[in-house]
Amino acid sequence: MFLIDNFLLIHTYIYTYIHIHIYIYIHICKYLFNLKKKVKNKAHVEASICEAYIVEEISTFISYYFEPHLRTRINRVLRHNDGGEVPSSGNLSIFSNQLKS
Repeated sequence: MFLIDNFLLIHTYIYTYIHIHIYIYIHICKYLFNLKKKVKNKAHVEASICEAYIVEEISTFISYYFEPHLRTRINRVLRHNDGGEVPSSGNLSIFSNQLKS
C-alpha cells in the first residue's frame, strides 16, 4: 500500500509539473508572437517593439478620457453582437410560448 501511495503521489507531482510548464510555455509563445507582430523596422527590432508597446499603452490610457459615444478599444461593440436584447428574467422569447396540444 505504501508503494502505491508513493507512486500516485510522484505521478501526480510529475503530471502537475509538466502541465504547469506547458501552460507557461504556451503563454510565453503567445506573448512573443504578439511582440513579433508589432515589429515594423527589422533593423531595430527592440526599439520597434518598445515603440509599439508604448503607443498601445498610451492609447489605452487616453481612451478612458474620451466621450462615451466614441468607440475605442475599451468600449467597442462586441464582435458577435446581433443587436438583440435579453430580458432581465434571462429567458429567451422563443421559449416563453405555450405549446399547442
